[in-house]
Amino acid sequence: MASGSVLTLAKRNLRTAVKKTLSTVSADSLAVQSQMCIETLLSLPEYQSSRRVSVFLSMPAKEIDTSRIVEDGLESGKQLYVPYIHRQPTQPTFSGLTSASPPPSLMDMLSLHSLADYQSFKPDNWGIPTIPSDSISARRNCLEDEDSGLDLIVMPGVAFDEGFKRLGHGKGYYDYFLARYEQVLNRDGVKRKGRMPILVALALKEQLFEDGTVPVDVSDWPMDLIISGDGRLLRR
Repeated sequence: MASGSVLTLAKRNLRTAVKKTLSTVSADSLAVQSQMCIETLLSLPEYQSSRRVSVFLSMPAKEIDTSRIVEDGLESGKQLYVPYIHRQPTQPTFSGLTSASPPPSLMDMLSLHSLADYQSFKPDNWGIPTIPSDSISARRNCLEDEDSGLDLIVMPGVAFDEGFKRLGHGKGYYDYFLARYEQVLNRDGVKRKGRMPILVALALKEQLFEDGTVPVDVSDWPMDLIISGDGRLLRR
């Protein structure tokens, strides 16, 4: 486990290397690997038994396509939540978090109403479907609604290793969200059923490395399961 500027540099270098590799992944390979990952995820008992699922909405290239997860979740009657990133409030609602530093903006998980709702989302600058800001008040927030705790979170990332470590894009959105979630859980454990959501990573084969490759510190959350585009399923 590295520390300080050494850790920051190690993370930056790995991100740069992986993103260069991902730029060479063909559309056909992305489609085949996405299908493999999604079929594996949908067959998992952890996914099938989950009632409340958060899933990242994918970029059009360089990561696993999650649109089929959204479709399956809605068709099977699950309550789906998707990320919404907004400006950091002047006075953060969650204070005293020591496991992660506040990112430049906050990420919340907000409810998805229907397939038509999802299909109405416009892409942001990265091509990611994004919740319309004028619809926020009509959506449940899993951190605020006591009946909306998550059972499972489908996680994105730049790189993962066989030690279940994850390297994100560098903003800290997911790690800080999970720290906030844990604080709510500890404050209100009975209503939240006393456990964190299952964390499932989806990775192209080019994003999964041997144990010890991904540099982390105490604020980086480990994955519970990693599903790779070449058919590997790792359980912690």
